[in-house]
Amino acid sequence: MNTLITKLEFNDRIYVYLDSKDVLTIPYDYTSKIKTASAEALKNYRLIGNGVGVHFEDIDEDISLRGIISYKILHELQAS
Repeated sequence: MNTLITKLEFNDRIYVYLDSKDVLTIPYDYTSKIKTASAEALKNYRLIGNGVGVHFEDIDEDISLRGIISYKILHELQAS
């Protein structure tokens, strides 16, 4: 996978910005740790692996672009 995460934004959902200029969204219940984290805790993140994933420092949670894409495919197929 050549596409990388460049930043996150937190609104009604988590917006995952990619270097391809695409934007993916995931819900706050993507993981149980993210679901129960405060807004301030979520904002304390760093990109890992040059953008293949994200580490949330305060809640010790890692998510990957590969996992986000798998999640999106699974949930979009279930919705159709």
